Amino acid sequence: MVNGNITTGDIATLRDILDLARPRPDLSPVDATFQVLRLLEPLLGCDGVSFQAMDSVTLALWHQQDMVDGEEALYGPEDLAVPEDDPTTDLWERSWWSGTCSLIERTGAAVVTSDRSWYTEREFAEDPLNREILHYVDELIVGHPVGPFRSLRIIAPRTSGSPFAERELVLMRLLHPHLQPLLVAAASERTVAASALTPRQLEILRLVRFGMPNRHVARALGISEGTVRKHLENAYERLGVHNRGEAVAIALDQDDTIARNVRLAT
Repeated sequence: MVNGNITTGDIATLRDILDLARPRPDLSPVDATFQVLRLLEPLLGCDGVSFQAMDSVTLALWHQQDMVDGEEALYGPEDLAVPEDDPTTDLWERSWWSGTCSLIERTGAAVVTSDRSWYTEREFAEDPLNREILHYVDELIVGHPVGPFRSLRIIAPRTSGSPFAERELVLMRLLHPHLQPLLVAAASERTVAASALTPRQLEILRLVRFGMPNRHVARALGISEGTVRKHLENAYERLGVHNRGEAVAIALDQDDTIARNVRLAT
C-alpha cells in the first residue's frame, strides 16, 4: 500500500524523466541530469536535490550537481575539497560508515531508502550528524556502486514537514534503474583531463587511493620517495588540483568499471 496517491501528474513526470534518461544528441549527460533533478525536486517534495559521485576510501566527492528551488550548481573535485581544519570533518568521518549514507558501500548493491526508514523520529533527531549539522526531518538516498569503493547517489533532504512516505520510495524505485546509465555518464563527463596522466602517475595514484603514504608507495614500486613526490606534483599540475584526494577523485574515474558503465549509456 502506497501512503499517498501516485497521480496522473506523477506518471507524466516519470515519463518526462525517462525521456531525459535516454541518450540524446541535443543534451549532454550533465545537462540532462540537471533537468532530471529539476523535475525530481517538486515530484519528491524535497528541499533541494543533489547528485553526487563519491570515493568512499577518501570520502571525497569528484562530481556534484545540485538543484535548489530550480537553481542549479555544478561542482568538480577542486570545488569539493574539504579544508583539513574543517571542524565537521571528524564528525562526518565517524558517522558515515554507521549511517544510511554508506548503505551502498556496505551492501554492494543499489539502494533506495530514507533515513526514517531506519530510524525512529527520536533516534534521527538525536543522531550527532543530523543534530549538529544537517537538521533534517528526513533524507532520501538513491544510489548504486560503480566499482570498488565508488558510488553514485541522489540525495534529497526534507527540512520540515513529514518524513518521506512510501509514495516517494516507490517513485524512485521505478526510476532508478533507468537513471543509472545517465548518472554514470554525467559523473564521467569531466574526467578528460585524467587521460593526460602517465601510466606511472596513475599507478602511484591507485596506491595513494588505498591510503599509502609516499614512503610505502616508493617501496612497493621500487623507486625513491622523492620520485613519488615529483610524480604526484606533476599529476596535480596536469589535473589542476591541489592535493591527493582531489587527484584520486578525478584520475581514477578511468577505472575499467566506470568505463564499462559509460559505454552502456552511449
